Amino acid sequence: MLNVAISAVGACLTQVAIIALVNVKGPIYANANVVGNAISGVLPSISMIIAVVTNKHAQSRSAEGAKYFLTSVFVTLVALTFAEVTAWQEKQVLNDGFESQENSLEPVTTQRRFVSFKHIWQPLKFVESTIILVFSITLAFPIFASFVDSHFVSRKVFVPVIFLVWNLGDLVGRVVCAWKFFVVGNQKLMVLYAVSRIVYIPLFMLCNAFGRNENGSIITDIFYIMLQFMFGFSNGQLFSSAFMLIGHLLYTDDEKKAAGGYTALVINISLLLGSIMSYLLVVEMG
Repeated sequence: MLNVAISAVGACLTQVAIIALVNVKGPIYANANVVGNAISGVLPSISMIIAVVTNKHAQSRSAEGAKYFLTSVFVTLVALTFAEVTAWQEKQVLNDGFESQENSLEPVTTQRRFVSFKHIWQPLKFVESTIILVFSITLAFPIFASFVDSHFVSRKVFVPVIFLVWNLGDLVGRVVCAWKFFVVGNQKLMVLYAVSRIVYIPLFMLCNAFGRNENGSIITDIFYIMLQFMFGFSNGQLFSSAFMLIGHLLYTDDEKKAAGGYTALVINISLLLGSIMSYLLVVEMG
C-alpha cells in the first residue's frame, strides 16, 4: 500500500507539472500530452491480449500475470530510453545554437503570484465541467467491457479486445484534434456533447450484458464493438478539446501554471464521481 501511495503521489506531481507546462506552451503541446496518455492506455490492452493468447495452459494465471508485467516493464524501459534520447538531442541543439542565441535567451521565470482556484474557475467553468461530465460517464465503460459477452469469442479474449477497441477509439479521438476541424471550440456545445454521451449506457444494455441476450448474432457483437469505439472516440475528442482550450482562455503564465494543479484536481474529482456512479450502475443492473 505504501508503494501504491508513493506511486500515486509521484504520478500526480508529474501530471500537474506537465499540465502547467503545456498550458504555457500552447494547444498543440496540450494535444501531444493527451495523445501520450491515450497511448499509455492502448499498450496495457495489447499486453493483456498477448499474455492471454500466448498462455497455452488456460489455468496458468500466474504465467499470464508474469507476461503482462514483463511486457509493461519492457514498454517502460523503451519510454525511458526515448526520453533520454530526446533530452540528449535537445541538449545538442542548445549547445550548437548557444553562441548565436546567447543574447536572445529569455530568463527562466517561475510563478510569481498566487492564483486561487476561484479565480481559475470563472473562465474555465465550462471546460472543467466538461471534464467532470466526460469522466463521470466514461467510467461506465469498464462495467460493460467486463460484463458484455460475445456470442462467438471466449470471454477471456473478448474482454481485453474490447478494452483495446475503446482505447484505440480514445487515441483516435485525441489524435484527430491536432486538426482544428475536430476540436470542439464552443464551450456550451462541448458541455452538451458531454451530457449526450449518457445515451451510450442504454445502448450498451441492448447488447449481451450479463449474458441476458442469448439469441444474439455476430451483428450484435459488431454493433457492440462499434459502440465501444465511438464511446472511446467521443471521450478522447472531448477531453483533448477541453485540454487544448485551457491555455486559450487564460491570459497570464501565472494563471496557466495554476490551472495545471486545478485541472489535475478536477480530473481526480471526476474519476471519483465516475467510480461512485459506476458502482450505483452495477447495483441498479443487479
